[in-house]
Amino acid sequence: MKFIPFGILKNTEVKPLMEVIDYDDKLYDAVELRKDKRKRPVVIMHSKREDPLTWKVVYGFSEVYFRTFADAVAFCNSRGFQLVKERT
Repeated sequence: MKFIPFGILKNTEVKPLMEVIDYDDKLYDAVELRKDKRKRPVVIMHSKREDPLTWKVVYGFSEVYFRTFADAVAFCNSRGFQLVKERT
């Protein structure tokens, strides 16, 4: 991710060679890489700090925070975000 919002990347389509760890930053570890219906990246991330809402979903210019991983996954599934890769 490196501080570039997904909504303004020059080539926003998820590529097969992209890895989940490519989206890590100083505060969050990327856990799952997904794609929306237009094949743009959607990332589920986990905070490296102790926060009440340790999970977030990042897509386009949006970030949505959750208490549990299950809640983040349910949000993604409700929006049709398809799983591409999980962190290994």
